[in-house]
This record gives sequence, C-alpha cells and structure tokens, in this order.
Amino acid sequence: MIDRRALLSAAAAAGVSLALPGEGMARSSWQDASLAQKLGRMLILGFLGQDETAGDAARIEAHLGEGRIGGVLFLRHNARQRAGVEGLAARFRAAAPHAWLTIDQEGGLVQRLNEEMGYGDIPRAMDLAGAGIEAASLAYRDAARELKAAGFNLNLAPVADLHQEANLVIGRYGRAYGTDPHDVARYCAAFIEAFEAEGIACAVKHFPGHGRSEGDSHDGFVDITESWSYEELVPFADLVRSGHAHLIMGGHLINRRIDPSGEPVTFSRRAIEGLLRDVIGYQGAVITDDLDMGAIRDNYSRRDAVLGAIQAGNDLLLISNSADPDPELPQHILRWVEEAIEDGSLPAERIDAAMARLDALDRRILRA
Repeated sequence: MIDRRALLSAAAAAGVSLALPGEGMARSSWQDASLAQKLGRMLILGFLGQDETAGDAARIEAHLGEGRIGGVLFLRHNARQRAGVEGLAARFRAAAPHAWLTIDQEGGLVQRLNEEMGYGDIPRAMDLAGAGIEAASLAYRDAARELKAAGFNLNLAPVADLHQEANLVIGRYGRAYGTDPHDVARYCAAFIEAFEAEGIACAVKHFPGHGRSEGDSHDGFVDITESWSYEELVPFADLVRSGHAHLIMGGHLINRRIDPSGEPVTFSRRAIEGLLRDVIGYQGAVITDDLDMGAIRDNYSRRDAVLGAIQAGNDLLLISNSADPDPELPQHILRWVEEAIEDGSLPAERIDAAMARLDALDRRILRA
C-alpha cells in the first residue's frame, strides 16, 4: 500500500487538514443478497436514445426491472429536448423507483439540462465565486429544485479542482471556483447542501485534482505527475472533514507521486484505499468517471476496466456503453466478476464493502 507517513508529511506541509478515520462500516442490509443483486447495484449504465420510445430505453427498463443495473447515465446525446429527457426519466423511475438517475449538471458549459431545452441557466463556477457564496447558494437551490422535478437524483458535480487558466478541460471553461483551495471547498459545500436538500446526491470530482493537468482524459491518459501538487487535495480533505463529501469521483489521471506503477487513479488502490481512505480518512462511496472514455477504452478491455475499478475500491461504476454498445453488458460484467472471485483475483469482501458504503449514501439522501 501507500507510504502513509510520507504522504501525511507532504500533505501537512501543503496545508491539507486530514480527517480522522471513521469507526468502520456497519453490516450492510444487502449482505445476504446474491452476487448478481449486489453487482447490479454498483452499475450505472448509459444508453442511446433521446426519448422514451427509443429502443435502448426498453432495454434499460428491463435491466432496471431485473436488478441488473442500479442506475442510468444520461449524457449530452440523451438530453436534446425537455419532453424526451423527462419522459425517459419517468419511464426508468417507474421500472425502479430507487434507481440512480444520473447526469452532469454543474453549470456553465457542463449543464446537460440547459436553457435551449427550457431549463434555467446555472452560471459557471468561476462566475458564481465572483458573485459570492450567498448568490451561489441561491442559484444552486433553484437548480436543485429543477433537477429534482426533472426526475434526477444523482448529479456528477461539483468540481473541487483548482483553477488554472491554461488548463484545457477545467480552467478554460471556468469550471473551478478559484485558486484558493479552502474557498473552492466552501463553494462545493454550498453546492452539495442545495442539492442534497432536494434528495440529490453529489459526486465531488475529480480526485486527486484535475485543475492543473495538461490534457483531457476524454481523449487519452493525462499524466499529472509533474503538474500536480498536494495543495490540490485540500478541497477534498476539507469536504471530508466538514461532513459534506458522501460520494467522490476519481479521475482517469496518472500520478506517479501517488502510485509509481503508473496506473490511473481509477484503477489505483494506492490512490483510493491508500490516499483517499487511509490518509485523508474518507469513509464514503467512490464512483468512477465513465469507463468508456478514451483514456480507458483505448488502453483496457471492458473486462479489465470493470475488474480493475472494483479491485481499486470503487463502489459505483459509470459506463456510458455508447462508443461500442453491448446490449448484454450487465450480464457479461456479472460473469467477469464471478470468474474473478472464483480465481481469487477479486475478494468477495470488496463487493460487500461497496454495499455498506452505498447503504450510507442511500440513508444520506433518504432513499433507504
């Protein structure tokens, strides 16, 4: 595992306030469920289609109804018109009332339900930081109510990355709240409070920090080894310590200062179980970024990506399943996991740990 002493010293020098580890996880109510049921709970799957009549909608409805997946990912190609996206959400909700209906609704460039579709505009993070915390809280309150009314309960936001103007994926579009890590955490907390008040979970992203990267993981691997600093952990650690972080998303980022093997954070036990859980003290759930993004798809098979993500400590897996759609992907994932448990490469306890963390997330947003 990770060199805890070295990381503690480096983090402290960078001003990271470390949280104390929790008391451990309670026994999950899903402990006695079948492996198929547990694994289905961990999968959030994307689809093709823009309204409830789409062929993929029927397939997703069936996956939800049979418990093969625990949620649905909506991307830009699914959100083209208001009636279509809300019709899809209603269809999926009817099939599985507690499913995670998941979307990116940050504000600014990354707002899937946008003004063109008849929704209110959410200013980008940089602009709201300039307006002040009260203005941000009011804007997020309105946005949360609108997202809830549209049928969603998981927002892949807020961004806890630090601003750097030259950054191509965060800074360029004003997606970060600023350069002061404690201020970034305060605005992220306001975002989370507003959305959780409406029963919407929030995925804080992109651990351990994407703001100073020099590439976009949608296109390929981004190596942040030289550009990253421990200061970028501060917003995440602050949110853990203040009790605001209940779901954290890791980035498809390579950081050899955290994991010398060169494995991306998504597949790195050193990053997730070592740095995030053991050093920072985070006890909540971890969600992957889309496992179909270019950085992963071009370098790993789907089987290796899924198993690597679970082995590393991720509790929810996002898979858009749109670049090379597989209509039976959940069934294939179940077989891969069964084989990995049987040959000893994936401990069954890893799945049970995910169940306990997802129980806590459910309770947090009153789904249980």
